[in-house]
Amino acid sequence: MEQIHDIKGILFNFSGTIDTGGCEWFDLIWQKYRETGIPVSKSDYLHAHEYAEAQIIENGLIESSFNSYQTLYTKLSLQIQYLINKGLLSDNGCTHKYPQQLATLCYNLAIMHVRQNEQIFEELAPRYRLGIVAQSYGNMTAVLGDFGLTSYFTDVIESSTVNLNKPDQALYRLSVEALHLSPAETLCVSNSLNNDLRPAQGIGCPTVWLSQRSVPPSKRISNYHINSLTCLNELLS
Repeated sequence: MEQIHDIKGILFNFSGTIDTGGCEWFDLIWQKYRETGIPVSKSDYLHAHEYAEAQIIENGLIESSFNSYQTLYTKLSLQIQYLINKGLLSDNGCTHKYPQQLATLCYNLAIMHVRQNEQIFEELAPRYRLGIVAQSYGNMTAVLGDFGLTSYFTDVIESSTVNLNKPDQALYRLSVEALHLSPAETLCVSNSLNNDLRPAQGIGCPTVWLSQRSVPPSKRISNYHINSLTCLNELLS
């Protein structure tokens, strides 16, 4: 594996990178819908997802104190209620249990991935300035605290608190400045090419794409490709 040199800081995307091992939450939640036996189509789930996101943003439903479980439960409650209101799910005691069941499954999955990744943060934190750049609801501090990750990250930049959204390059400039480093000294690690890696590259950051997909070097957009965060140490050695 080709190694990276002259790096002094690392910016991580959180959702889909640290808490899932590279998978998008949209797809993971749909997988849990299927495993739970919720009888809706993926198209119906997509509409429920879009409705829930809109309601959360318009009404500020995620409080700054919400951890990952509370965030998931809020989203999933809105999704299931939408599906009930549209007549796509029955309105009964069984369907009313779906949000808790799904949120528990998803939260336990996130805990598993965070615990798997915690060792890499312990190894990297003494050597690099570590930061989070998150498209979130203003509750990333609570999420990190609940997962026991707060001490590893010197800076946390959230889209909602700086009024910038991914993939705006300005969000990445601000995140690099928060680490007091230059873009060339700051590695960006994410599972999302469009939301994170393209804008980070646009300001001059080297990038690492976390993905389970096998992509030939000639077709990679990012500078480096890993299939697990545990590979970062080898990349940076």
